[in-house]
Amino acid sequence: MRGISPGLRDRPSAETVLVIGVHREELAFGDQVVRGLDPSLADVLRIPRGLSGRNPRQDQRFYYETLHRELYHQLAVQIRGRYRLLLDLHCGLDESPPCADLISREPALLACVERRAAARFGETGGSGYLRSVLLEEAPEARCLDTATPARTVIPRGVWSDPTFEYVGIEVYLASPGVGQPRDRELALWLIRSVIECRALKN
Repeated sequence: MRGISPGLRDRPSAETVLVIGVHREELAFGDQVVRGLDPSLADVLRIPRGLSGRNPRQDQRFYYETLHRELYHQLAVQIRGRYRLLLDLHCGLDESPPCADLISREPALLACVERRAAARFGETGGSGYLRSVLLEEAPEARCLDTATPARTVIPRGVWSDPTFEYVGIEVYLASPGVGQPRDRELALWLIRSVIECRALKN
């Protein structure tokens, strides 16, 4: 399928793979985050020609969701047997201070990262920076507006795959593009925290 790079190594150097560029509008942000990433933490799968992340018209929704499902199924094929953790990096838009959604099927992992966020961000409160989304309900909303339920286009067969753990990270930017240094720092902190929390539970 279009968009997926063949560039994964024959033998992964890490248990974790970070995927960037599922949505083409988000690739520039992903590239900037990867520049600051310790290469020993994760291999990177860069999708140079991803799908549009813009909400489709109603008459385009079926095609839009079909393309997303196909892309994620192809990702899963590349990752099974090679990696134990898939980190799926995205960015959205929110004019609030830096904030992010963390999306996982594992309540213990979400709770671990939440505790770290509360310790790191202190009086501002971890909940002001981080919203946990448990992938049984999969609401989709901006991180400071938790009242809007919606569906995820990620197939259940991918996020519940028993051979690897799926974790989505969505960092919200004030405007489209590469974001501010603080946005990239938040993304890198979340990547490290997820990897460390997963190691603790294993």
